[in-house]
Amino acid sequence: MSESKKLSPHVILEINLKNLKFNYSKIKKKVSKNTIVAATVKADGYGLGSYEIVKSLIKEKCNTFFVATLDEAISLRKKFKKIQLQVLNGFHSERVKEYDKYNIIPIINSLQQLEDIENYSKKIKKMNISIHFDTGMSRLGLDNSETKHLLRKKEILIKHSNLKMVMSHLACGDEPNHKKNLAQLKSFKKICSNFPNITKSLSNSAGILLGRNYDFDLVRPGISLYGGHCQKNQNSSTYKNVISLKSKIIQKRIIYKDDTVGYGGTFKAKNKMLIGTLPIGYADGFFRSFSNKGSFYLLGKKVPIIGRISMDLTTIDLTSLRNKNLNKNVLVEVIGNKNNVNHLSKIVSTISYEILTSLGKRYQRRYIA
Repeated sequence: MSESKKLSPHVILEINLKNLKFNYSKIKKKVSKNTIVAATVKADGYGLGSYEIVKSLIKEKCNTFFVATLDEAISLRKKFKKIQLQVLNGFHSERVKEYDKYNIIPIINSLQQLEDIENYSKKIKKMNISIHFDTGMSRLGLDNSETKHLLRKKEILIKHSNLKMVMSHLACGDEPNHKKNLAQLKSFKKICSNFPNITKSLSNSAGILLGRNYDFDLVRPGISLYGGHCQKNQNSSTYKNVISLKSKIIQKRIIYKDDTVGYGGTFKAKNKMLIGTLPIGYADGFFRSFSNKGSFYLLGKKVPIIGRISMDLTTIDLTSLRNKNLNKNVLVEVIGNKNNVNHLSKIVSTISYEILTSLGKRYQRRYIA
């Protein structure tokens, strides 16, 4: 059976590559003229398909891409020979030959990683590297003591490798007025003074909205490319929505007063109702926490979610549309311009990143070029 025939014929995920490119162009207009706008395409392009995302952004003159893992980078390198690929999660010495073979730049996160790749560069081949300095995230990167040691002895410690970029990452960029943003900016500028002719990068999507002081030489947008919010209280018109998810109704039925819906009987009908079942559930990335929360759209009207979300099924209230022609081809808008990932994430107290990266593999995917 072909892959396409294994996918649900009832649920369609559309990825609007025109809007993706619009968002990329808008970011280019926000940053300084000479700042390079790269793209973060980890987690399979935030769940939307890294191959199609990269292919589209190359057309917009994007040449630098960031991924989380070496395997993600290798997968893209096999399809795209000329782009620059950088791996955020660090360097693994046991796989050094793969970084070399596929021309992939590891982002060094510790002095031990630096030592390991220096040994290879000295004995085998000079490797391109970037270095991540932790200025307040306490997650990846050289910590304060490692940073001080490197800056004192950088001519000795970075002797055989080719340093392409130094970077850091903002911990609180989603809160524009958080004092940590300025503290990290100050720390990073101090570090950068030691690397006068090297590319510098601090800002992700949130950092880009903090202003041009945070631009440096290269920015690394991720969620903004895909239409997700990166800051609290962000203007919904800043970037365009990139995805829509539409589903057919696979069954309709009438229920009566005191009938319950779904596992646990958490929804009880107060009156006679028309309800519909959609073939999506938490196995498809539509979280169980949406149970009895939020609404979808059908024929321009809200249709509330009722009952618990199951692994493969979600139930909605169609009572307000009982006099409409709800044939087998009518499509319910699960995610779209009226119900985008930012709105949905607020309903269940999460973030748009989680909605996107959780999208299941059973949908029929359509790319709008």
